[in-house]
Parts: sequence; structure tokens; C-alpha cells
Amino acid sequence: MRGRVILFVLALAVVSCVRPSSREYFVLRENAEYGDTYSFILDLSDSSSTYGIDFYTRLERDGFIAFRDEDIVLDLRWFSPSDSILTDTTTVRIKDGSGDSYLTRDIVTEYTDHLELPEVGEWRLKARIVNDSDEIRGLGLILKRD
Repeated sequence: MRGRVILFVLALAVVSCVRPSSREYFVLRENAEYGDTYSFILDLSDSSSTYGIDFYTRLERDGFIAFRDEDIVLDLRWFSPSDSILTDTTTVRIKDGSGDSYLTRDIVTEYTDHLELPEVGEWRLKARIVNDSDEIRGLGLILKRD
């Protein structure tokens, strides 16, 4: 009986040590570099995993003013562990909004479900909002690991 209890406790310990399948990062507008550039440090060191990324944001408006209908354009700069730089552009699509309330709108847009980068390790991502506006409260990133 005692052996079963120990085995059960060990099994719980192993399960609790498993890394989560996703991690969220969010940078408030007030903490953005130059007012429009959001920085993230991503641990992409597990070469046996595939990674996916979603971007998200929250729009806030004053009463009686319509939300923007223009997609949010992101200029991405990926800094590898060896300091090489990759660039890309993507959009946070306004039509992907969910969780609307009268004064806020939450938006989540998939960037990729299979991120392919030439190196494993810790990557830095800088995302600059090309068409920034005061409605945008910040920028977030969801890193999914399979």
C-alpha cells in the first residue's frame, strides 16, 4: 500500500513539472519603446517542439466614437541567439475581434501555427506598430508549443 502511495506522489510530481503548452506576454503602451515598438524575449530552445504565435491587443475608445476599422500593421524584427536579424510584416486583423464591450474590443490574430526559425535558443522579437493610434492599449503575444 505504501509503495502505491509513493508511486502516486511521484506521478503527480512528474505531471506538475511539465512545461505549459502556451505562454502569454503583454506590453502596455506606456512601456513600449519609442511609443510604438513592443519587445518580447521568447525561449525557443526546445528543438523537438513546434511553436505557434498569435498576436493580441485591446482597443479602448471614448463613448459614442466608433472603433477603428483599419487592421493593425506590425513590422517584425527577429533577433536570433547569434544576433542575426530576420524581418517580416503581419497584420492584427480587426475582424478577428472578440470580447467586445461598449468601450473595449479584444483582438487575437494568428501569426503562424508553425514557426520556422534557423536557430534554437532565446530569440528577441521587436514588433513596431506601423499605423499606431491612441486606441491601442498595448500588444501581446501568445507562444504556443506543441
